[in-house]
Amino acid sequence: MSEHNNLEGIDKDIYQYLDLKSPKSFLLFAGAGSGKTRTLVNVLQEIRNRDLPYLIKNGQRIAVITYTNAACQEIQHRLKYDPIFEVSTIHSFTWKLIKPFTEDIKICLRNKLDADILELENKLAKARSPTNKTAIINAKSRDLKVKRRDELDDVTSFIYSPFSILKGKGTLNHDEVIKLGAEFIANSLLMQNVLTNRFPILLIDESQDTNKGLLEAFMSVQQVHADKFSLGLFGDLMQRIYSGGKEDLERSLSESWKTPAKEINYRCPKRVIELINAVRHEDDGKQQKPEENAKEGFVRLFIINSKASNKTEIESDIRSRMSVISSDKNWIQVNDIKTLTLEHAMAANRGEFSEFYLPLSQYSSLRDSALNGTSSTIKFITDQLLPLIDVVLSNDDFNVARIIKKHSNIILSSNAIFTQNPIGVLKTVNNSVEELKILLQDQTVSLRQVIQLVKEKELLLLPENLQILLSADSEEKKNVDEEQLDPKLLAWDKALNSSLMHVINYAKYISGELGFSTHQGVKGLEFERVMVVLDDESSKGFLFKYEKLFGAVQLSRTDIDNAEQGSDSVISRTRRLFYVTCSRAKKSLAIVAYSQNPQAVKDHAIASSWFNDNEIVLL
Repeated sequence: MSEHNNLEGIDKDIYQYLDLKSPKSFLLFAGAGSGKTRTLVNVLQEIRNRDLPYLIKNGQRIAVITYTNAACQEIQHRLKYDPIFEVSTIHSFTWKLIKPFTEDIKICLRNKLDADILELENKLAKARSPTNKTAIINAKSRDLKVKRRDELDDVTSFIYSPFSILKGKGTLNHDEVIKLGAEFIANSLLMQNVLTNRFPILLIDESQDTNKGLLEAFMSVQQVHADKFSLGLFGDLMQRIYSGGKEDLERSLSESWKTPAKEINYRCPKRVIELINAVRHEDDGKQQKPEENAKEGFVRLFIINSKASNKTEIESDIRSRMSVISSDKNWIQVNDIKTLTLEHAMAANRGEFSEFYLPLSQYSSLRDSALNGTSSTIKFITDQLLPLIDVVLSNDDFNVARIIKKHSNIILSSNAIFTQNPIGVLKTVNNSVEELKILLQDQTVSLRQVIQLVKEKELLLLPENLQILLSADSEEKKNVDEEQLDPKLLAWDKALNSSLMHVINYAKYISGELGFSTHQGVKGLEFERVMVVLDDESSKGFLFKYEKLFGAVQLSRTDIDNAEQGSDSVISRTRRLFYVTCSRAKKSLAIVAYSQNPQAVKDHAIASSWFNDNEIVLL
């Protein structure tokens, strides 16, 4: 058997940890631009070259979990789609594990539904009036949960798809799959044996953003089955961008875990690496080194009074200045620059989708799905409702019929009314579509108005939460009692009031078509020229405050307490985001900071050793 001809350094170490007869688990620190994916692929290729006969003999495979479908496809492509590797997203992998356990899923769902129903009945008993909006919403929600619970006995198997919205009695949504998976893996010895016997090695990319409950379940399996199961975590806690991750990951590892590190940054020039090292020094202290032939690069901080009204002109002028500073004419071309905002609230205001996004971002369990567009309700809007609107407005009758047939129960052979009078039903549908087309001519039409018409005309099947909210719309409306309403429903009730145009802009934003990006949208990507725009005033967000990070606004008592206790805070979140955005730059970086106190920002930038005096421009 050959030696590790193709591996050296960290790659070789990791392969040795994954010894199938003497496994070890590890957390790999892989900072920005360190070639994490290359290491992952190198190690997997070596496993294929050296351990394939052993795996085949034992009927085993290697599991690799990535965060996005795009990352899955990239790794599968590099591995030439070898079936010995199970490369999938966390939802797909978890579903494949729990899918056979139909009866266990029923028990868990029934227990959860019973608890939810009891909670809603208690709220209804305390309601000031059975006819106010909150009571109606809670009653409708309870009735649907009772119906779902009672239908569980008829379910012979459950269905789930991470790519499309399914309909039927035995459907599961994204959140349910993850919660069921975490519970089964953590508490079922049978499930643990299924997992470890099938996959002796489980590698998780972007582990810092993997669902906390599920990651803890995998870690508990490793603890019990350490003699036959290796768990490999790839990631960087400084690049944690979603709120559902395990923030104490590094501190919770046992002494038996290995903690290798990839310290070379192959992406950024020296000056950018100096900056992100200085930013990171105030967090976990981990530092990176430039590669041997790295260029010097350019970094500039432009500080502008936040009251400035001509921000578009200012940013154009900054691009011209950067062109001169870096001797790079491409800085003048806006399409050759990657402009990043620090967070979504700012992008939402600049991109005009705040009416839809901001209500969802206020509630923690909806925030991550709003950032990446993955919840079943958002997918209903982006994958069904907006495409229907598009073909209705373009008079594309063929695709109007196709979408309605696929996503509603009107034009189906199982619909008795349709089979008895197909011509009459089609005429009714056509009239409904014409009514929708007239409604869409109103430039101020709201998402609620559009979905209400779609519901009334049965053009699409609505997700359960939208059914609940719109059912209450036709009843007596009084002030919503927010304490008695599920926060998720409350957030969606507010988002439904968004103008349709804001919803369309949101859909363009999460698909990368709007021209605005944040740390979430570009993580793992790199660009020659990067402009990072910091503007608390235009974002009006509450999770991130760059003015506090840069010393222009005093820290609150809560900020100080969180920092002293090592808890996640507005400062640590903002620092991480700033790190991620700056670390995208391959050649030059311009930071545009709008501040109510420009001089304070400058003083802090110099005192913190993030920037030199000659790199700061007060405009």
